[in-house]
Amino acid sequence: MKKSSIFLVSLLLLFSISITLAAENQTTNQTTTSATSNSDSTSDKTVEGFKCLEEKAGHCKSLTTEEIALTILATPDNIFDDCVKELKKKQSSNHWENIKDTALAILALKHAGEDTESAEEWLIKQNRTPLDLVWYLQEDSNAKTECHIGYNAQDFTINIGENKKINKNAGKCLIRAQQNFWLEISSKCYDQEFKIECDKDFISSLLYKNKKSSTIYVLDKTTSSPAYGSITLGIKSKCFGENKCDYEATVWATVALMETGHNIEEYIPYIIASSETSEKYLPEAFIYILTNYEDYASSLIAKQKLGNYWEAKSSAYNQYYDTGLALIALGSSSAEQISKAKEWLLFSQGTNGCWQNSVRDTAIILWALEGKSGKSKSAGSVTYCSEANYFCIPSADCPSSENVGNNYFCASLSDTCCIHENLKTCSEYAGKKCSETEVCTGNERKASDTNNCCTGSCQEKPQDNECEKNFYTCMDSCSEFQEPMSTYSCDKAQVCCRMKSKKASTSHWWIWLLVILILLALGILAYIYRDNLKLYYFQLKTKFKKDDGKNTGGAMPPTGPRPGFPPRANMRPRPGFPPIRRPQRRPLPRRSYDRRDKAMTNTFKQLREMSR
Repeated sequence: MKKSSIFLVSLLLLFSISITLAAENQTTNQTTTSATSNSDSTSDKTVEGFKCLEEKAGHCKSLTTEEIALTILATPDNIFDDCVKELKKKQSSNHWENIKDTALAILALKHAGEDTESAEEWLIKQNRTPLDLVWYLQEDSNAKTECHIGYNAQDFTINIGENKKINKNAGKCLIRAQQNFWLEISSKCYDQEFKIECDKDFISSLLYKNKKSSTIYVLDKTTSSPAYGSITLGIKSKCFGENKCDYEATVWATVALMETGHNIEEYIPYIIASSETSEKYLPEAFIYILTNYEDYASSLIAKQKLGNYWEAKSSAYNQYYDTGLALIALGSSSAEQISKAKEWLLFSQGTNGCWQNSVRDTAIILWALEGKSGKSKSAGSVTYCSEANYFCIPSADCPSSENVGNNYFCASLSDTCCIHENLKTCSEYAGKKCSETEVCTGNERKASDTNNCCTGSCQEKPQDNECEKNFYTCMDSCSEFQEPMSTYSCDKAQVCCRMKSKKASTSHWWIWLLVILILLALGILAYIYRDNLKLYYFQLKTKFKKDDGKNTGGAMPPTGPRPGFPPRANMRPRPGFPPIRRPQRRPLPRRSYDRRDKAMTNTFKQLREMSR
């Protein structure tokens, strides 16, 4: 009895401690939801993601070219080599099924340390001149001037007045436009070069726009010349497509060519000018990867949905794919939105470790979250840039003499490995440091004079309300991954939102398991000590009265005459009949037995022993 009592008390004590811990854990989850996305949990989540990716991808035999390429770029350890072999098997005549797939395959095989030169040559041959762009030639001077423009073995003279307007056309290729301030270049003359000379100091530049948009862009190279000097300009604009320009094919092909060391300047005008009509591909991400223009990084960050994820307008894919793409582009950004997006991805991860049960989405997300290095042709695994004590910085900030990106790995496509960090001041990045009362609404980056250089805009920080003081977020409406906190208030009729806690909703199963185990243990104890329990039950039932040993339920039947028979004592011989002899009655042996229940007798016996 002593051992069983100790065992029972231990179980009850364990149960009480477990309930207490569960309650504390529930409270912690509710008050520190954002803290659940620490480095340990992130590592565990990505490990689950890679396991699921490997299970779904198998050996990459049944996947599309895009899925195989993205899986290789995610770099799963156990199937990496198998996927590389399978991707190479899909190659046909130095290319894959189409331009986009060929571009992705080049990126993946470069990541795996494979030779892609023949595929690059095929890709470059697929470029074409975009006909949906409008080009302008701008001539300007601080004084009234006369200019000569020569092309196609002809020379044309124009005059620029003090009001900056041009007095006439310059042949059939250059027609006055935009209220006579510029010359529009005919689409039939896109292959021409224009040589300009003026009698005063002047500048010349090319401008362009998409036919379906009113936004006009200036080509980077605005050139100046002294009087009687000359400037030669020509349109160099290309895109990729089979029958016409294909925006998605162009951006991926351009990224592939950039990563393999080709000059990509001639593809940038089409990519920028057509971004407004190609919003479903999240063009800001590609433009920032290709140009490092801070305006596009800030624009991309500003498009984050509900402070958690990205989803392009009328997205060609979904919020998971788009968020992964945005993170791949914004690798060097220190903006708060980056960490929030990573937390959102980990929170929205499926229970099996994948996202949307999709190889494509899971692969691009793991590529964005982990940024694993690939392989080189000679040394095997590529060394991370930071391991060599170098710096991953935007490609535009690294001089070619210091660029060691071919030898060391940076996770983001917008960065390259550079020998020196080459930081400029915040003002040189066209940014500024926001004051303590302001917040940055765009991209933030490291500068020589601050770690938080805002290249977007600084806006007055809203005063902390009750919701934000408790580290939650005020929003117009909570997303599907958030829940309202009615106990805390916001300003301007907004709602206080917090991320839903998966742990809080799924952490009770083990408590029920513990309860079942305890009940099972109690049942086993009850079976082992069932006799003792019977005794105790009888004590309760009889109110602990002692057995006096008398039999109250086994009385013998009366010995009188049985019904239907006369009494034997009055029986006499009848006249004329012989006397009746009374047979000698043999006494019936008295049966000795106890009609009481044996179990009860044992019970009474134990009671008597206990009362001594």
